[in-house]
Amino acid sequence: MSFIKKIKKMSTLSKIIAIAAIFLLCFLTINCQLVGYGIKQGIGQLKMVKNAIPIDTLLNDPKYPDSLKSKLLIIKEIRRFAIDSMHLTDSKNYTAVYDLQGRPTAYVVQACEKYAIKKYLWKFPIVGKLPYKGFFDETDAKKEAQKIKKQGYDVRIVNPGGWSTLGWFKDPVLSNMLAKDEPFLADLIIHELTHSTIFVKNDSELNENIADYVGENGAKYYLACKYGFDSEILNRYKNLIDDNEKYATHFLYGAKQLDSLYNSQSFKNITDTSTKNKLKRQEIEKIIEMLDTIKFKVVKTEKIKKQKLKNINNTFFTGYMTYHNRKNSLYIECKEKYNGDFLLHLESLKKQWGKN
Repeated sequence: MSFIKKIKKMSTLSKIIAIAAIFLLCFLTINCQLVGYGIKQGIGQLKMVKNAIPIDTLLNDPKYPDSLKSKLLIIKEIRRFAIDSMHLTDSKNYTAVYDLQGRPTAYVVQACEKYAIKKYLWKFPIVGKLPYKGFFDETDAKKEAQKIKKQGYDVRIVNPGGWSTLGWFKDPVLSNMLAKDEPFLADLIIHELTHSTIFVKNDSELNENIADYVGENGAKYYLACKYGFDSEILNRYKNLIDDNEKYATHFLYGAKQLDSLYNSQSFKNITDTSTKNKLKRQEIEKIIEMLDTIKFKVVKTEKIKKQKLKNINNTFFTGYMTYHNRKNSLYIECKEKYNGDFLLHLESLKKQWGKN
């Protein structure tokens, strides 16, 4: 008896199950690499969740250092503030600590076209397209980077300061966060909790810009409520945010300069790859050197230049687009539509793109 005839003789429920099984088998066959990646990442995240120690347990442990306990108390305070005062999603995120034992948080692969400011996008079920792919294992990240590089793309591997599973898992506090100061912790935790609250499918740039915007303003709000609107800690944080915005604006403008170079007819007419790479490198170095024209309040220009001159390619600039390209429009929207009321603006964002 043929397979089709067997299907026809089945009950309705059996047919549905059989057809679903066929579709699942086809999906697994076609997307075996993606499924394998998902399983491996899931195991990595579950390992974090399983081995994370509840904050309250560490606070009650007499052997746990007092300096770290003070950071955990701050994290608890920030988390409660984000939930109670900003009404971000109340989840179990950041209620436990995972010890990275000196390892990086993760390894994130980013890619971009070699002669165009155009991000490479990875496709994922449910979340859609993303301009990055994260790994817990450095070897896996390097393999992915090498594979994409062989296809002719600029590639970069970065280690993020934080990590969010967008609410799919219980995200722990990572031990490397405990070395950071209170304003950074407030910004980071509120940023990541925003990912669990707001999600725009197939628009990673808007997601990251919203999280950055909410993280910055949420941290300002937290510091103002705790220390006062004229406090030194808040003013220093504001100065740092201003510096970061100047820094990001500079590289966003740099991305436009590179794009102009790549789109120029003279550049397109060049057939020698080494000549193209030389012109590209010269333009990138010029953008870096132009940092000297910016007056920063806190950031040290020379330190930035030494760090950023290493292995910069197009992905460095598209990275700034991912996190900053649309943030200014959010500030303008807050000012024009909500009279500068950040909390009112946040409520509107949640109504428009809230996950719940």
